[in-house]
Amino acid sequence: MSRMSHSLRSVRFIGGALAIACAFAASAGARPADPEEVLSKYEKTGETTTCLSLMTIRRTDVVDDYAMLVSTGRDTYINEMKGRCVGLRRESRYVHEATTGKMCNGDIIRVLDSFGGFRGSCTLGDFEKVIEIPEEGEAE
Repeated sequence: MSRMSHSLRSVRFIGGALAIACAFAASAGARPADPEEVLSKYEKTGETTTCLSLMTIRRTDVVDDYAMLVSTGRDTYINEMKGRCVGLRRESRYVHEATTGKMCNGDIIRVLDSFGGFRGSCTLGDFEKVIEIPEEGEAE
């Protein structure tokens, strides 16, 4: 292989690695909105369930170190952990090991830090259905 083609390959590899690193850093730096502001947009219904099928979960949004919103596409639930999940709000990443195909009350999630290590863990609570409160001026 010529010296020039080897150099071009190295530049392509380094460029690709930088793009991946920048994308990861940008997503890792994004912090959730103010917890009070997020929660003020929802009203709890009192309707709870102990498990949600992983097949139905479309999105999870970390609120703070104590709660996350879980959307199924059709419904949204709040899960208030059984204690503080240290670093969850700052990192906004977690690992949930599911053996049943569900996310359930009592399952343990582990907070994943920016370097791929674990910061802490916590236990999920029940999933309480919430409804979005219409903003003023919106039709109900």
